[in-house]
Amino acid sequence: MNQAKMVQMLGFLAEWALKFRLPVRGIIRATVFQEFCGGESLQKSLPKIAELQRSGVGSILDYSVEGLNSEELMDETLVELQDALTFTANHPETPLFVFKVTGLVHSDLLEASAKNALFDPKQIEAFHRGKGRVMNLLRRASDLQCPIMIDAEESWLQDPIDQIAMEATVEFNRSKAIVIQTLQMYRHDRLEYLDQCLKHAQEEGYVPGFKVVRGAYMEKERKRAGLLGYLDPIQPDKEATDRDTHRAIEILLQHPNAFLCLGTHNRSTCVWATVLMERFSLAKISDRILFAQLLGMSDSLSAELADAGYRVAKYLPYGPVDKVLPYLLRRARENSSAAGELSREYALLLAEQRQRRQEAA
Repeated sequence: MNQAKMVQMLGFLAEWALKFRLPVRGIIRATVFQEFCGGESLQKSLPKIAELQRSGVGSILDYSVEGLNSEELMDETLVELQDALTFTANHPETPLFVFKVTGLVHSDLLEASAKNALFDPKQIEAFHRGKGRVMNLLRRASDLQCPIMIDAEESWLQDPIDQIAMEATVEFNRSKAIVIQTLQMYRHDRLEYLDQCLKHAQEEGYVPGFKVVRGAYMEKERKRAGLLGYLDPIQPDKEATDRDTHRAIEILLQHPNAFLCLGTHNRSTCVWATVLMERFSLAKISDRILFAQLLGMSDSLSAELADAGYRVAKYLPYGPVDKVLPYLLRRARENSSAAGELSREYALLLAEQRQRRQEAA
């Protein structure tokens, strides 16, 4: 993962091999899948959930199937998500649940809706059927009183996702944050959107909930904006992203009842957030605050937070190897591009390896 060019090359080969049905699932399962995923099913993920719990780290179940284009597959995905949601609600080691709307609504329909271009009656019917799946899942979360995060997606799909999330928060977040939206702060409009949401929550009397992340689609976003000639939705530089990320965290920590899931592998951001928590007299184990990192990334940071007494959880993706491959490749590419944190993690692993060799000598 420390070799970006190798990650790109092997990712392309993996996609190509699965497309032509070559026998590579075992290789993928034993390498990148094992690093980033809990298992091929919820049942097979239970040992990883238990392992994390023994270290004081929770698990955020993530059935990482996205970008589906079949009504039958999306119906099957809804059933899987409902089962995993029920598991989450009944197990304290899984503090909340997460899903992607593109597992339940075709991405082409989301894009058409974002452009106000849903004209064909069949498209309109399919979009509302997909939205119905999403609302059924969110309603189930409300019935179980189990917090559920809606993951962010590419900017050209996000507006209808935000609209669905807003409808659901008004309906279900009356006494606590059940529906949690995701803010990708590499977008220059997200701080303004957060401000609008918090004003709306105050006016309508519901509890707001957000996951704050820097973001996951930056390279794809810039490339598409350049090709199609529209305004780049991405911040001008990393400093602007960091500034808005920290400002969003501060706003939510100061809010009287908002829920914040801080999804970051940036150690300095986590340290800064803990300083703010102390300044605002927020308990380390407050139900309103959760730190989160991806399974297989920044494990040392997760351990530090857990050891210090903070609520922390790992995103625990699971699902069949071939269906989860798009997620795996994206994770691998993000991991290889996160130079600072990855290099720090790699250095820690090498140091641990040297220490164990010295102890064994």
